[in-house]
Amino acid sequence: MLDYEIFNPYEGLIFDMDGTLIDTMPVHAQAWTMVGERFGYEFDCQIMYNFGGATVKTIAGEMMKAANMPLDRIEDVLAAKRELSYQLIPTQSKLLPTFEIVKYFHQKKPMALGSGSHRKIIDMLMDKLAIAPYFNAIVSADDVKEHKPHPDTFLRCAELIQANPSRCIVFEDADLGVQAGLNAGMDVFDVRTREIISPR
Repeated sequence: MLDYEIFNPYEGLIFDMDGTLIDTMPVHAQAWTMVGERFGYEFDCQIMYNFGGATVKTIAGEMMKAANMPLDRIEDVLAAKRELSYQLIPTQSKLLPTFEIVKYFHQKKPMALGSGSHRKIIDMLMDKLAIAPYFNAIVSADDVKEHKPHPDTFLRCAELIQANPSRCIVFEDADLGVQAGLNAGMDVFDVRTREIISPR
């Protein structure tokens, strides 16, 4: 049993969404498979997991390259992925155990959501799961120029919750996100290993 008191020293708590707070990854994988089938290609969903935390455009490009699909179709692929995501994700996503930490610190510490997903998907999930009130700030892929592993998402979160980045902790489930947190000068709690990693 994780003792949440280990997070008490931090000023602000910042959470990744997909795979950390909300179990959306299997649904994303299903959507990618369907997108590939729609265009007559086989998309390798392991690529999505390997690039966890990256934007949908980055993942699409990598999947298309691996499937030998011409990259000039990327806008069509992105449109199809958006359409399927809007259909599938709100109906099939559920909260993960990490959300217990959010509930524990609700109204005790400022908390932010820092995600590589687009705002529309985040808003749909916040509404479906009724969790928006838990967060003092939400930063999406649409709100920053440079995405994970760049620190911009998490630095913007810290700015919005008025917390010193070096006094924040990021909760992540993907290597790119862990790196983004460390690049922001923050400690990172890796939900896969349940360990806190500190920047060197």
